[in-house]
Amino acid sequence: MRQLEIAYQDFVDGVRTASDAPAFRAVAERAAQELGFRWFAYLAFTGDDHRLISTYPKEWTEHYRKNRYDQIDPVIRRARRDREVFRWSGEQATRGANKVQQKFYVEAAAFGIEKGVSIPLPAGFDRFAVFTFASDKCRRDACEGSEEAKVLLRLMATYFHAHVEAALRSPLADDVVSPLSQREAQCLSWLSRGRTIEKTACIMNIKPRTVAFHIDNARAKLGAENVTHTVALAIKRGLIP
Repeated sequence: MRQLEIAYQDFVDGVRTASDAPAFRAVAERAAQELGFRWFAYLAFTGDDHRLISTYPKEWTEHYRKNRYDQIDPVIRRARRDREVFRWSGEQATRGANKVQQKFYVEAAAFGIEKGVSIPLPAGFDRFAVFTFASDKCRRDACEGSEEAKVLLRLMATYFHAHVEAALRSPLADDVVSPLSQREAQCLSWLSRGRTIEKTACIMNIKPRTVAFHIDNARAKLGAENVTHTVALAIKRGLIP
């Protein structure tokens, strides 16, 4: 778990200073390597359009786009349906897959893409993203067998998604007015750095229920679905660093 926490802090620091696609790619690539994965992929959809930032082999990426595999990719389909962090394996999935999906997994395996962990990022209004770390079947990563790792992986994916959205899609005006109180922004800022409500309470020298109160207020103000969504919206709108 210590390895994951170090990778998470490095990742957050790197994402915070990234300003273009190559910089975001470099940060996520370093995190993938530190966690024992071979590649990462971030795929965001807005209607029929999509943005891809990844370290997958160029030949596979071109083949994927040419064949419109986003329409049949079982990982994308599951990410659209579920909201939880999930692991996947082409070897296991082919047993219950149809012929088109079996062909997809066989072709991905030819490039060494055989298993991974994916984090769905529903954004509403016909917008959706998924962040994936992937590797070959022989490689063991630092996240296997750890439920706690799912929390940090979701924070990493959410943080990445929010900063990419802010930097590459919707630059913010300098005179943005925050609807959040100072306390609400502080609580969300610490949560974005991987701190729990209890640890945030200790840092801010307040009670955990007070932290929960501020977070709930922030969620209501931003119209978020949950805490993770609240943090993502606050980052995207430039309300927290």
